[in-house]
Amino acid sequence: MEKNTTHQKIDWRQFFISVLGTAIGVALTFVVSGLLERRNKAQAQRLTAIMVIHDIDNTIDILKAWKNGEEDGAVLLLYAMEHKDQKEPIPSDTLTRVLNLLVRNNSDYHFDTSKEQIFNSDLDTWQNLGNMKFIDNVQSIFYNRQHLEEAINTEEWFCEPIPSEEYLPLIMGGWQTQEEYDESRWSFLRNKLHDKRVAYYINVSYSRTSALNEYIDKFTLLNEENKFIMGITDQELEDYVNSITNKGIALNRTDLPGHWRLASKEQNMEYDFHSDNSYTFTNEISSSYMKTLYWSGSYTVRISYGGTWSLQKDSLVMTPDFASGDLQLDASGLVAEEGMEDRLNSWINSYKESSLEQLKSADGRVERYSVKALLDSSRDKMEWTESDGTVRYLKR
Repeated sequence: MEKNTTHQKIDWRQFFISVLGTAIGVALTFVVSGLLERRNKAQAQRLTAIMVIHDIDNTIDILKAWKNGEEDGAVLLLYAMEHKDQKEPIPSDTLTRVLNLLVRNNSDYHFDTSKEQIFNSDLDTWQNLGNMKFIDNVQSIFYNRQHLEEAINTEEWFCEPIPSEEYLPLIMGGWQTQEEYDESRWSFLRNKLHDKRVAYYINVSYSRTSALNEYIDKFTLLNEENKFIMGITDQELEDYVNSITNKGIALNRTDLPGHWRLASKEQNMEYDFHSDNSYTFTNEISSSYMKTLYWSGSYTVRISYGGTWSLQKDSLVMTPDFASGDLQLDASGLVAEEGMEDRLNSWINSYKESSLEQLKSADGRVERYSVKALLDSSRDKMEWTESDGTVRYLKR
């Protein structure tokens, strides 16, 4: 019996086409993956460079504002020094500004180093950047910024010469008229102006300005080179700023009216915005515990006034009417020293009268208060960004 076998003919041409197609598909997959990986690295490189460049630009802006303040302050300090032998006090507002320039703040100054930490935290970041000149420039700026920070907090020619502990008893010395207060402050300042440490600080005002100018010029030159070698355009920087600042919804007329509150540990600010473009503002401030010659304890001041508001592009503009102001003082937390009840009552009445007078006298001197305002998606939270960059959050 003959065995029946069936032979299938293999289509080698189709087989090779199939194998070739698979190989090409795999190759294309690797090519596309490689292209995507390189593209992602390029995007990461560019974003990192833009982030760092923007951070350095911010530092330069801070130093420029600081330098301008030093230049204005130097004029006031030299004016006070020229009048140090004068018995009659210099003008009250000038006296206040001079003392603010000379009295030390107990907290150290620190630059925001969050972007620097991101830049230094990952070696992959450096590899992605790929330009050693850029990395060297950035590291040089960060190093010099740290050196400047240390100088600001430790060097005598940068540190304000009058410890706050010496000036605070003068502020908390009990009730005085404005004239008496100015006389006591001027007497304090006159003595300090004869102190070698204070005289030295005033005499090196130009050195502080000159040093800040050097840092500004150096940082600006290096950062302009950074933008050039990394090919970062002004438009890219502007887009980056918009991406990190435009976090919310633009404010409109229908969303603003209502009661908004901004609370912190020391004060409670409340705004009532009305659809007729009027508003009322209330600020409740609680003092820290104080002890004077006549009393001890703490008190709470409640200030209120009205005004009008308007929207201009992305800004909320408020025009206060200080003449409508009112002030309430809760002094229930103050305790008079033995036999000093009359002194305490006199201080309370005078404080209320003089503070209210100062509030009302501000009318016309402050024309308006403008903030960039954004809402979150719930429209019950609002972000205010002030002209100096300070950000506050209010809740409905």
